[in-house]
Amino acid sequence: MLMKRQIPLLIVIVVGLITLFGHFIANEGVQNFVDNDSTQWYDIIASFAIFLGGLNLLKLQLLKIYKKQKNWQYSILAVVGFFFAITVGFFFRGANTISVTGINAEKVEQAAEMIAEETGESTSSILSSISDPSADYELQKIYKTHGGAEDFSQKLEAYGETQIEPIEWGAHLSATRGETGSLFNWMFVYIFTPLSATMFALLAFFVASASYRAFRIRNFEATLLLVAGIILMLGRVPIGEYIPAWLIGVFFVMGLGALLAPFIKNRKITLGIVAIGSLIFLIIGFTNGWNPAIPGFFHLPVMQEWIFQVPTTAGARAIMIGIGLGIVGTSFRIIIGIERSFLGEQ
Repeated sequence: MLMKRQIPLLIVIVVGLITLFGHFIANEGVQNFVDNDSTQWYDIIASFAIFLGGLNLLKLQLLKIYKKQKNWQYSILAVVGFFFAITVGFFFRGANTISVTGINAEKVEQAAEMIAEETGESTSSILSSISDPSADYELQKIYKTHGGAEDFSQKLEAYGETQIEPIEWGAHLSATRGETGSLFNWMFVYIFTPLSATMFALLAFFVASASYRAFRIRNFEATLLLVAGIILMLGRVPIGEYIPAWLIGVFFVMGLGALLAPFIKNRKITLGIVAIGSLIFLIIGFTNGWNPAIPGFFHLPVMQEWIFQVPTTAGARAIMIGIGLGIVGTSFRIIIGIERSFLGEQ
């Protein structure tokens, strides 16, 4: 019990208090801990968490395959993809380069044309790089297999000395030159990226379905959400610029009349308000030659920009303030030992 509860809780309380009060204590050792050591500890713990998360993912997928649960066939793809990514990331670089030197002066042009055809570069730039026989020129192409690099290297041996070298560990994770790169880079560009695009494409249909359910008019808040959504969608597309602002003003007056109708018993007064307001906007449109951008505030692009800058920004800041207060409250509960969920307790 001591090792599982009291000591971990004591470590959290001490480190939390030091990190908290470190911002108010002018001590070099404390400041160094807050700014450097604690951050490095977090990175180390996060690294182990990622490692454990990967093993847990593998465990769950293997159990699903073993028990042949629903859609277990997809788990096979997940496991294969997991091991493929681990292999090309840690064990197989899949990135080899070819360097050529000492090219015969009489065969420089032929060698340049051959390299240009292989790498897709211009012959003139290659020619200027290999003209010096002592220059060590590295081809601007990465070969995923040693065999592929060796095949072209043998062709170049007729013009000069060649050497095949794998790129350094770590560099193969981001190596890319033109349309070719390391095997890990190929996996990211041609497998992960298309799958991500597919995922977001499918999310569009879920968003459309959720928007339909959210925009159904049930109360004032839902109506406000519906109107704001329509303005934002139309204001973001080219057709929104061609919808006349004075026409939007007429719709606004009609909506205002619909809101005031329950509070005004005399329908003639409501009809008069709507008629006068609509007439005012029609006169504005007529006097300005039916300019779609006048009056400016009711122009859809202007309205959607205002919604983004004012209500949306205010709402986003309110959410961030709420999140900040929640983090402060949770952190305080952890520091004083009230919150113990990180120990596996409820």
